[in-house]
Amino acid sequence: MTRRADHNVGELNDPVIAESNRTQMLDVLLALDRMVIEVSMRVYNLPRRDRSVMREQNRRLHDAVREHVPGLSRR
Repeated sequence: MTRRADHNVGELNDPVIAESNRTQMLDVLLALDRMVIEVSMRVYNLPRRDRSVMREQNRRLHDAVREHVPGLSRR
């Protein structure tokens, strides 16, 4: 039986790579969220004016997430 390494496998040593991966993962998750919102607006037949309001709210939410989540993940 082989011995396991003492370091965490999920932990990256290079902070530049780790930051890049976090940013990329966040971008993917936000794109997925955007797609879910677009599909749900079409499924529920939201009127055009409500769609624009929903998109604006979603944009503000994504801006807040981009601003605050990276700081939380470093803690």
